Amino acid sequence: MFTRQKRPVLLGLAATASLGLFAGAWFSVSGSTESGELTGNTDALDAATAADPLSDVPVGYASMNGGTTGGFGGDTVNEYLLSEYSSWSEESTPGEALYEVLKDHIRADSDEGLVVYVDVTVTPDQVGQDKIDVKDVSNVSVLGVGEDGRFDGIGFKVTRSENVVFRNLAIRDVSQGEGDALEVTENSSNVWIDHNEFSSQKEGVDKDFYDGLVDIKHGSEYVTVSWNKFEDHWKTALVGHNDNPSSGPDRITYHHNLFSNLNTRVPLVRHADVHMLNNVFQDIDGSAINARMGARVLVEGNHFDNVGSGEVDTHAGQIQGPVGWWYGSSETGYWNLVDNTFVDTPYEHLESTTDFTVPYEYEAQSPEDAKTAVEAGAGTGVIDVQS
Repeated sequence: MFTRQKRPVLLGLAATASLGLFAGAWFSVSGSTESGELTGNTDALDAATAADPLSDVPVGYASMNGGTTGGFGGDTVNEYLLSEYSSWSEESTPGEALYEVLKDHIRADSDEGLVVYVDVTVTPDQVGQDKIDVKDVSNVSVLGVGEDGRFDGIGFKVTRSENVVFRNLAIRDVSQGEGDALEVTENSSNVWIDHNEFSSQKEGVDKDFYDGLVDIKHGSEYVTVSWNKFEDHWKTALVGHNDNPSSGPDRITYHHNLFSNLNTRVPLVRHADVHMLNNVFQDIDGSAINARMGARVLVEGNHFDNVGSGEVDTHAGQIQGPVGWWYGSSETGYWNLVDNTFVDTPYEHLESTTDFTVPYEYEAQSPEDAKTAVEAGAGTGVIDVQS
């Protein structure tokens, strides 16, 4: 273990001409828009804007409420490299060492930060629990090193915690416990989930064998989910676990994510205000953005390709496609559709049902430029976290 103040070193696209893909293609959102049109200009933006996949500060709701810095938010930062766990932990496996160092952080002073660099593969047999808890803590970062930060068969649960960051991790095939790769619950706040890869197996398994890839529940808020890959899964992402408004989460941004080869819940949203910005949806079998129970979703600058079955849902009579209200809840949600592209996707029936916008400043790409950006910049291995 070593203690110091430090930021991850980010390289990759920034060192190449590829970064040009993210400059000059963004539109400044400074006022109201109409469906199919986006106001603003195409002046080149500096590296601090949302266009930069290498930024170490979040865009969207996680930038509010004091911001989200993770372990680097502490005056003192305690840093651990997981492959060297035997030098700072009495546990016999890296997985158990990670579990215990997160648990021990409960006793940390409020001005202490915890950063764990994951440079190994963690599996269920290394951990004496069915998940890795981030519980009743603040100022925590779990960062994958290169492409070595892997969790195969075991995921995370964030409970009553604030200022938490997960970056550059591959979490896959989580069926044990509640079956979630990453769950944010019980009034957690200011959580940034960035440049990760979440996946399981969709073909040849029952739809209930796995649960969600990223589920946000029980009053959690100020969350940004950015530059991730969600692939090969049945029930992708949940925002709000039931129809009771007293337990609903709120204030969540999804931007520049790839959603590919999925079935439904991309995401399913109850009660919350959500911004779906510049995401890429491709090969979604059933339906994508499912807004229920008064949820308000700004669906902006997204690229939909082969999304939705086109069948009429027997619950509400809506066509299963990129956006709608399907499968069981008693009340609809609402959506504001701004400048989205639909390819081989049923969309002609869609129109905005709210004028909801978000309270923070941001930059929006065109759907075509967002697709190029996501293909180059989403997932692990784009940011290089140096331990």
